[in-house]
Amino acid sequence: MNVMSQTGITIGFLRRGYSPTGGVEGYLKGLAKGLRSEGHRVILFGTGEWPSTEWPGGEVLLCEGRNLTEYIAAVERHKKSSSVRVDVILSVEKVPGCDLYRTDEGLHCSWMAQRSKSMTPWARLFQKISPKHREKLRLEKELFNHSSTRRVISLSRKISGEIRDIYGYPEERITLIRNGVPGRGSTSSEEKDRARKKLGILSHEKIAIFVGTGWERKGLRYAIQAIEMLRDPLVKLVVAGKGPEKKFASPSVRFLGPVKEMVDVYSAADLFLFPTLFDPFPLATLEALSAGLPVITTAANGVSEIMTPGVHGEVVSESSDITALSEALRKWLTILDDPVSAEKTHALCSQLAAGFTLEQNLRETLTVIREVIAEQK
Repeated sequence: MNVMSQTGITIGFLRRGYSPTGGVEGYLKGLAKGLRSEGHRVILFGTGEWPSTEWPGGEVLLCEGRNLTEYIAAVERHKKSSSVRVDVILSVEKVPGCDLYRTDEGLHCSWMAQRSKSMTPWARLFQKISPKHREKLRLEKELFNHSSTRRVISLSRKISGEIRDIYGYPEERITLIRNGVPGRGSTSSEEKDRARKKLGILSHEKIAIFVGTGWERKGLRYAIQAIEMLRDPLVKLVVAGKGPEKKFASPSVRFLGPVKEMVDVYSAADLFLFPTLFDPFPLATLEALSAGLPVITTAANGVSEIMTPGVHGEVVSESSDITALSEALRKWLTILDDPVSAEKTHALCSQLAAGFTLEQNLRETLTVIREVIAEQK
C-alpha cells in the first residue's frame, strides 16, 4: 500500500476493555498496523486488559476506570500531562469531544429500543432506570452535540440516518466507510475436508456457523431455534465465541469456545447463520462471505445493505421470526446440495466481499483523518 507520502501523523485510539477474539479489537489492530506501515504513529488509550504486546508498536497509555465516565477522565489526564503529542483522536467509545468517532457500537438508544421488543415490562423499566444505560445515553447525546465531535465514521447507511434524525448531527460531517477484510476466496473441497477432520465434523453433516460474543444481542437463541425447527439430525450449528454455553445447550449445537484463528471454522462450514438483533457492520459476516459462505441474517445487520437476497444468502426482517429463518436454512441447504449451484454461490459471495478490503478502508479512513487535521489548522 502506498497511501501516504506526507510526514507521519500521531493518532490516538480510544478503546476500553479487550477481547482476543473481538471484532472491534481485530479491526483496530489491523488499522493500526496499516497506519504504522505508512509511517504513522499509533497510540492506544486502553485499559489494563489490553496487553501491550497485542497493540502494533506496543504504545499503550493505561486509562483505568470502573465505568466510561472514569475512563474519559483518565484519557483527559493523559492528554494534558503526557509528553506525547497526538494529532488526532479516533474513538470507538462514546467519548464526547473526540476528533473522530467510529460507530462500531451503533447507537445505544437504538439498541435499547430493539432490545426492549423482547423484554417484559419490568425488564424494560429496569433498563430505563439502569445507571449504566443512563450514562451511555447521556454520553451519546453529548457525543453528537454539534460542537463536540468533529467527524463521524459510520459503518452503515442505517446508522448514518439515525445519527442525523435522532440527534440532528450534520449529515455532511458523517462519512460512510465499510469494514474491510483480507481477500481469501472460496474454500476448495480439499480444504473443507481437511478443516472438518481437524474440528471433528463428519463429512455428511450440514454445518451452519455462528460467530461472536454477546450472544443475546447477536441472536444465538433464535439461531438455535431455527436449526431445531428443521428436525434434521444432520444439520448442526457450530458456535465460535465466548458465552454462557449451559444456557444455550442443545443437541443441535456444538460450542468451540473462543477461536483466534477462524480459517478452519469458515472452511468447515456450509453457511453462516447470524440472526442478530443489532450489529453495525460485523467483520464476521464479511469474513464468512469472503470464505464463500452464503449468509442468513437480519435487516439489523449492516452487512445486509450490501447483500442481494437470493444471491448471497437471505435477509429476514426480525430475529424472532424463527419460521422465516428456518425456511431460509432449508432453502439454502437445498441449493448447496447441488454442486453447480454451490460453486456459483461460493464464487458470488467471495466476489462481493472482495469489494471491501482493508486497503480500501485504510485509504478512506486516512482521508478523513487528514481532513480533520486540516480543519484544526
